[in-house]
Amino acid sequence: MPNCMCNIFRIMRFKRLLLVICVLANSVICTPLCYGAQDFQLEGLEQVKAGNFTKALECFDTALKEHPNSWVIMQSIANCQMELGHYDTAVAFLQKSIEAGGLHPIQCNNMAAVYQKSGQVKKALAWLQLECTLDPSRSLDPRTKANIRRLKDPANNPTGSLTASDYLSGLVSFKRCPKEAMPLKVYVRSNFQIPDFYPMFFAIVRESLDQWRKATDNAISYKFVQKLDSADLILDYTYREELIRSDHELGAMGATEMLTSMNDKRSDRAISVILVKDAPGAPIFKDRALIKRCCLHELGHALGANGHSPNQHDIMFCSGSVDSGAQLTARDKNTMHKIYHTQTSGVPKHLVVSSEIRK
Repeated sequence: MPNCMCNIFRIMRFKRLLLVICVLANSVICTPLCYGAQDFQLEGLEQVKAGNFTKALECFDTALKEHPNSWVIMQSIANCQMELGHYDTAVAFLQKSIEAGGLHPIQCNNMAAVYQKSGQVKKALAWLQLECTLDPSRSLDPRTKANIRRLKDPANNPTGSLTASDYLSGLVSFKRCPKEAMPLKVYVRSNFQIPDFYPMFFAIVRESLDQWRKATDNAISYKFVQKLDSADLILDYTYREELIRSDHELGAMGATEMLTSMNDKRSDRAISVILVKDAPGAPIFKDRALIKRCCLHELGHALGANGHSPNQHDIMFCSGSVDSGAQLTARDKNTMHKIYHTQTSGVPKHLVVSSEIRK
């Protein structure tokens, strides 16, 4: 009997030990998988900071599966979709966010950002004004006030036909570079912080200039120069988004500043800056075609077009073309051709032109 009891106790101890081992083993195996929704949200935010919006979206999608009614996660997904250029999907998730959590000022701000990026200026303005109604203190915020001014700027509210052969009549103004200034002297600056991108950027600038040159039947000509001081056009690239923002522009990927010359025989000096990375720490540069579309757009301003096309397929649309290619449309070509071949006097000079290109 004692021996039998000892055997029973040994079996029971063995079973308990086996159970402990199984629990510990299961814990070790499952620990990497026990990743909570909050962890995925935090990782998603880190990916956003790094400009990895696709990775961030994966994290937020996983978090939403655990918390399907979280309006905050829905809003994060909407922001990623916006940055990836999926504007309809972004609007849909913001609407779901409002249905799940009620209407908040931050949702109005995000909705305005989506419509602003997609070139729907009136809707963007309406959502910003609703934000200020919900939270009157927002109307005193300098950034909100500047954004409202941008959205009301005539240059960002193009008029005219969507189907006409050109959009010259819808521009705020235009001013061609004089014949005496040809060939335009172009300086492409190498950014010492990202020097490896210079060869590609130089090639993009050349290709973009050639498209505009051909559009005007060679009324525009150019040559590259080695000294900044002698340049008519200065092209620069950066990963710092703050360098391309101003009170006159809609947003996010390019800006052109015109420095008006008092000498009618000299072209106004234009300085164009292109954003080529989503963030300083972003692992890759933006898509080449996207950068080229932005370069074409900014050069359109630099070569004399003050304003935008109302057609979202044109390179000179206020938020960039929706098309994936990087080619001027027939309307872009016809408009610039008219600028350089139409005898027009008293064309108002423009001081600053800025722009946004879709991501």
